[in-house]
Amino acid sequence: MLRLAVVLAVAAALLAPSAAPAQQQGSPFGPLPQSAPTPAPPPPDQDDPLGEDVGRTTLYVIAGALLIAFVAVGVFISRDARRSVPKDERRDRARLREDGPHKHKVQSKAKSRARVKAQKAARRRNR
Repeated sequence: MLRLAVVLAVAAALLAPSAAPAQQQGSPFGPLPQSAPTPAPPPPDQDDPLGEDVGRTTLYVIAGALLIAFVAVGVFISRDARRSVPKDERRDRARLREDGPHKHKVQSKAKSRARVKAQKAARRRNR
């Protein structure tokens, strides 16, 4: 029984189709065969209304509309921001910057500037 199975397997291997003739002719890394050239597409119609050139006046109108839209958005955002500020914060807007919570920093900067001016004056006198 084993001999019969071996004989059938060998016969099936010998009867199996071999490689295709095109694969046997050359290297698998060779150049590909050339295909037939495709015809050129027809030129587009010149009567297309969407293919017209945009005039300079149209571009200026679009630019003006965009400018107006950006200014309107900026004004809207700033008005909304002012309205959303709490009332106790609105009163403090009138005070000067020097009177604010960082008053000590402003004073220390003024002292530092005065010290630097005095040092420069001393160096000038010692020349």
